[in-house]
Amino acid sequence: MDRYVVFACISFIAFALIPAAAAQPSGAVTGRVTNGETGRPLPSVNVIVESTGDGAQPRGTSTGPQGRFAVDGLAPGRYVVRARFVGFASRSREVEVSAAESVGVRFALAPRTVGLDAVEVTAAPTVSETAEQLRKADIQEANPRDGGELLRTMSGVSAVRRGPVGLDPVVRGLRSGQVGVYVDGMRTFPAGPARMDSPLSHTGPSTMQSIEVAKGPYALTWGGGQLSAIRVETNDLFNVARGERLSGQLQTGYDSNFGSYDVTGTVSGRSDAFAYRVDGAYRTGNDYETGDGTSVPADFLNRELRAKVGYKLGDNQRLTAGGGYQRQDDVDYPGRLLNAQFFKAGRARIGYEYASGTGLVRSVEAKAYGYQTLHTMNNEGKVTYASENFPGPPLRVAVNADITTLGGRVVTQLAPSQDLRLKVGADGYRAHRDAERPFQVVKNGDPTTPGFYESKQIWPGVVTADAGVFAQATRLLGPVEATGTVRADMVWAGADEEQVTDVYLDIAKPGNGVLDVDALDRREFNVSGALMLTAPLSEAWTLSAGGGTAVRSASALERYADRFPSNKAQTSAEFIGNPRLDPERSWQADLELEARYDRVSFTAGGFARRISNYITLQDAPDVEPMLPLPIFAEGPFRYANGTATFYGGEMSASVAVLRSLTASVSGSYLWGKNLETDQPALGVAPLSGDIGVRYEPPQGRFYIEGTLGGVTEQDRVASVLGETPTEGYITLDLRGGLAVGRGISVEGGVTNLTDADYVNHLNAKNPYSGTPIPETGRIFFAGVNYAF
Repeated sequence: MDRYVVFACISFIAFALIPAAAAQPSGAVTGRVTNGETGRPLPSVNVIVESTGDGAQPRGTSTGPQGRFAVDGLAPGRYVVRARFVGFASRSREVEVSAAESVGVRFALAPRTVGLDAVEVTAAPTVSETAEQLRKADIQEANPRDGGELLRTMSGVSAVRRGPVGLDPVVRGLRSGQVGVYVDGMRTFPAGPARMDSPLSHTGPSTMQSIEVAKGPYALTWGGGQLSAIRVETNDLFNVARGERLSGQLQTGYDSNFGSYDVTGTVSGRSDAFAYRVDGAYRTGNDYETGDGTSVPADFLNRELRAKVGYKLGDNQRLTAGGGYQRQDDVDYPGRLLNAQFFKAGRARIGYEYASGTGLVRSVEAKAYGYQTLHTMNNEGKVTYASENFPGPPLRVAVNADITTLGGRVVTQLAPSQDLRLKVGADGYRAHRDAERPFQVVKNGDPTTPGFYESKQIWPGVVTADAGVFAQATRLLGPVEATGTVRADMVWAGADEEQVTDVYLDIAKPGNGVLDVDALDRREFNVSGALMLTAPLSEAWTLSAGGGTAVRSASALERYADRFPSNKAQTSAEFIGNPRLDPERSWQADLELEARYDRVSFTAGGFARRISNYITLQDAPDVEPMLPLPIFAEGPFRYANGTATFYGGEMSASVAVLRSLTASVSGSYLWGKNLETDQPALGVAPLSGDIGVRYEPPQGRFYIEGTLGGVTEQDRVASVLGETPTEGYITLDLRGGLAVGRGISVEGGVTNLTDADYVNHLNAKNPYSGTPIPETGRIFFAGVNYAF
């Protein structure tokens, strides 16, 4: 008999003998998966339905174009539904399936940051609070005067204070040019050689929608020439409801002690295809007092205006354009030899975006940008300006600097298969810098009397350019998600040999001692790469491991500065650039353990890093000082290559004690050594931690929060670079807010309630007194916000 006939007969008999109980109606699980940030549907998401009891084989499917899925034919019982998608954090939920019924499940997947131990502050008010994300309200609650102050709320991230604003980012011991900064995709550099204007200082906190920090070589798709990176996105155009032609927000606040007053506002609207947004800010402040009553110069005046427009070409395409202008005047910098007279910064960009969500090409993004910053500083208000408190003749010193940057970026995301995502692209920038330092010695106490006058270039028409290509692949390898990135950069740096001094050209000589202006030009080809693996250990626990290498070319200051104070030392001296510096290469390994329960979250991670060709400092006794000031007791110095090692880590935990009460704890530790000087690396932050408690009812009408922060003493210092030990301290902050109604809310609180007198170890030194800049004493603050 034919085997197919036998098979059919056996099958018929088997089905006929099945007990009636097994023929009861089955159930189903249906649902939808969306992007947790944008709310858009996610197609091709893997959905697995697995029984918790009878050992039945898991059932799987994938979402359709609208993010919907359905799994039917399920026997009654309890099931775990999992949603997994490359580039997003997996989610799961336990459900009860009943006979002849369908259970609905919705997942909003949060994009996974490509970079271990990245921290994100997200301004979108619809994003739920997790260990990595905070709402827009949390940025406002921080009451920052500057974007750098926001970084100090993150574990392992801090900032150098040189004055009231312009705090300079530090990420796990990486600082200055080692940390790349991007604002709306634009590679951002300071105009001032002394980094009075850090890359974040020209973007006001009120315009920030998100801040993301990659703590290592995991931001290779953002740009090149960095060992760590910070990405800032300003307020989004299209987060306004369609058809809402006019909406906005006005906010005003006041801080005691600083005497700081600010007014910020935004107006936005959207039709079917067109959207616009205008943001403005006005901030001013005065001197502040420390915990022991010492007055610290801290005047500043900031004004900012930004505008964006966008047009949707269709459901999947849109054009955007934006621009902005900021001006800062009369900014005091007690941590620098000079004060800032003004900053003028203008930016413009245009972009195209395509996002299909289906097919091979999932998205395309292209943008071009340009910005210019002008900066003037002088010594008015410093002890060198008058003869009463200065052991030499009065001086008139100024620095006039500017930077003009042009750049662009194009990137495409591809989905060759359900388990594989690719990102390929290219980016580049060209930055032109110029800085001149005129100075005059005043004779007979009369500045009008002719005296010694000279003007010399700090940056002699420096041009740096970087053009890079990158590729990134993310793939599911069973339960493990793997992300690998590779990047190649062509770097060029050069200076105008007609503007440099003979002293500078003298150190540009090759080994044969013959003058060679071609030594000012430098070309490099650098390759970087990183790999990250993420594996679920259980429903709640996830283990991530990663490593990589990144390359940073020497900055304009390190290559071409002509006897100008360094950002890599705490001593007041002059430093001269070295055009032949080799690029720094960082090798880093990371390990992170994360747990997520309904009421408890926990994250702990550690890293180890070695930097070869680490750019450090060495004596230059053969170099003639440009300004023979009495305060320049040491130096001059020159930049040189060496080696440095770092290791450390961070941890954070949050517990929902009650539905409305949350307790949190965090801490960080860092160790670093400069092998060239055989001393600790400069700017190694001490062990620190925070304990916080927050009460906020489910309705969210008000909140009360308290944070106790503690920092240990730091005696691991780079004394050869002028760094000195600092004492430990404890601070207590209290804050709260209330939604009054009709779009009105109020916030207020007190920072440093105990009026502690303390110094952040990373802060710059006063070059005249030799003491680090102290932080503020007790500050009471209050603000009113009106949304319409």
